[in-house]
Amino acid sequence: MGHVKTFSFKILLNGLPLMLILMLLGKIGWITALIVTAFITVAAYIIGDLIILPETGNFTATVTDGGLVFFLLWLSRYFGLPLSFLAILLSAAAVMMVEGLIYHPYLNRLVSVDSIGPRIGDRE
Repeated sequence: MGHVKTFSFKILLNGLPLMLILMLLGKIGWITALIVTAFITVAAYIIGDLIILPETGNFTATVTDGGLVFFLLWLSRYFGLPLSFLAILLSAAAVMMVEGLIYHPYLNRLVSVDSIGPRIGDRE
């Protein structure tokens, strides 16, 4: 149940602002914005929150999530999404601010490692 709660919180804090920025500044449709946001949120949750955050801490995980958002949105331009560079930068900055100020401290403080479950790659 820990993954459902923490991932739902990540969708609310990061997915919605990212989707709004993509729809308003990126001028793409809501279905496309939803698909891109879902893909980015899942990737950031797995890489940034389950792998990097427990090992390195808040700052590195926040920078990683922002860089991941920037890279994936920049990469999506080559798949036909008409995103401006400003929309990509603002999306990455918004995700980094929310992650650094709200989400990662919540994840560290309120959710123990036992409730999240084992990290990816841990085997017993």
